[in-house]
Amino acid sequence: MSDIEPYNEDDDDEPEWASDPKQMGFLDHLEELRWSIIKPLAIFLTAFITSMVFIVEVKDLLLAPLKANYSHLTEAEQMRVFGGLVTYNITGVFMAMLLIGVIIGLMVASPFIVYYVGKFLAPALTKREKKILIPGSFAVLFLFLLGCSFGYYILLPRTITAVIWFNQLLGFQMLWTTSNYFSFLTFTILGLGIAFQMPLAIIVLVQIGVVTPDQLRQYRRYIVLSIVVLAAILTPPEPVTQIALAGPLWILYEVAIVVSAFLKKKHDSKAQRLDDD
Repeated sequence: MSDIEPYNEDDDDEPEWASDPKQMGFLDHLEELRWSIIKPLAIFLTAFITSMVFIVEVKDLLLAPLKANYSHLTEAEQMRVFGGLVTYNITGVFMAMLLIGVIIGLMVASPFIVYYVGKFLAPALTKREKKILIPGSFAVLFLFLLGCSFGYYILLPRTITAVIWFNQLLGFQMLWTTSNYFSFLTFTILGLGIAFQMPLAIIVLVQIGVVTPDQLRQYRRYIVLSIVVLAAILTPPEPVTQIALAGPLWILYEVAIVVSAFLKKKHDSKAQRLDDD
């Protein structure tokens, strides 16, 4: 017998088929999927358009990690050391504006994407899965914003500082294109937002039985080595920046082991009590 928890049939806001997902027809599934895509997409487009309306202010905000390295210099010195962002083709400015809009749109729409995906999947979830849906969605949002904030406030400024130092060491004048800078910004901020989902992915793998906490501890050295290698690839060849990325990821891995072990122990204890009854 299925342990799917039915919706409250007395709730007039729910359609008839909501009490049993098996009654939902193919077209109903498509309609639900359509709205699950349209609503977060509408929020993304709204944020995108808003960022275009306030493009100058948003651009200054995203350039803050770059300008922070020259706050102690006069404008003339800044232009001598760093020529500023440039465009080499007619459409370069539009590509920069597009990347700015994508960054803002995804950051604003991300919690709504998580919510509507969870809402679409909810009728097919078991009681146990539904209990972790809402806290899991908040955890996804929290870790995503934590990763984006870490990238913007910590990793990005350190990376830019390291790049500038190496250019000055070799006597190179820096003329960065707008598309290069904002592409790097997008990759760093959104990439870290996704990378910070690692503990949740590990917990899910433990919950479905793919790995165990003991195996995570056993292979810790290989995971940590992989994190260090990944940090070395994604950052300049400068140890401070590499440690700034590898350190938090290692901490998140250790947190994932502790949380997954706690949840597994709790689940095993509950299963043991049911068997005893």
